[in-house]
Amino acid sequence: MTTIPILPERSCGDCAECCKGWLSGEAHGEVFHPGKPCFFLQGTCGIYEHRPESPCKTYKCVWLSEPTLPLWMRPDKVKSIVTEREVDGIKFWDVVECGETLKAEVLSWLVVWALREEGNLQYRINGGPHKIGQQEFLDAET
Repeated sequence: MTTIPILPERSCGDCAECCKGWLSGEAHGEVFHPGKPCFFLQGTCGIYEHRPESPCKTYKCVWLSEPTLPLWMRPDKVKSIVTEREVDGIKFWDVVECGETLKAEVLSWLVVWALREEGNLQYRINGGPHKIGQQEFLDAET
């Protein structure tokens, strides 16, 4: 009989890339967006016990939500965040650079993963958008 190991649930730990101004959102009336980190960021979350439900409690990067992403791809380690998105009914993984050019080994792993999963992948290198996936996704405005 084969035993399937139970993987522990992942946690952010010291990672706070989603709060550092690479993504957009609002916490307690304070807006953050590319170029402007969360007002409450103090190395890690300064209001963790009192953080708002959305986006702080509900947002999960793909590294947290998808156990097939390897441990080495935690956003603060690879300086990129992968988010699952949906636009006009089309699901895709969106990769955002976090202050550094997307690393070749990260992009390579994600491309193979997207092809294996028959998923859609959108990424930017130095701001330039690129897509891999189904034709409907390639033709869509995302």
